[in-house]
Amino acid sequence: MDGLIDAIRIDALWVALPALLIAVLAGWLAVRARTQLRTLEERMRVMRHEQLELNTSILSLHGAIKAVADDVIDQGQHQSSVKRALDRLADQQSELRLRNVDEGLYVQAIELIRLGRGRSEVRKLCGLTHAEVDLLFSLHSTSLVRDSSVTR
Repeated sequence: MDGLIDAIRIDALWVALPALLIAVLAGWLAVRARTQLRTLEERMRVMRHEQLELNTSILSLHGAIKAVADDVIDQGQHQSSVKRALDRLADQQSELRLRNVDEGLYVQAIELIRLGRGRSEVRKLCGLTHAEVDLLFSLHSTSLVRDSSVTR
């Protein structure tokens, strides 16, 4: 019977030794897993912090881009306003030039009519149309006749 007990004791040792090895290995794996978990949690915390900083930077850039876009729109509107004003001034300048030319031609034509020049000569010298010459002659040749009748 002693042989049987010795055999059972040996068998229990063979069972306890692998169980101890498995327990040590499980403990080591648990410690290693816990260490890795802490490392991953720290990385996660850092990444969240970096994400918040990036979000803040993106919002700041968005605001800056919006401000620049608003300035560009304002500049475009101002440029359009200046262009319209310049166009108006150019139109007014053209009108003034034409008016001065027209007034000068009409004054010259009236003077020629008063000097007794003919219709065709007045039209050629002043570059006026037949209708303009006829109108000037009808207005100013009668005043010429009236002026000469008053002086007699």
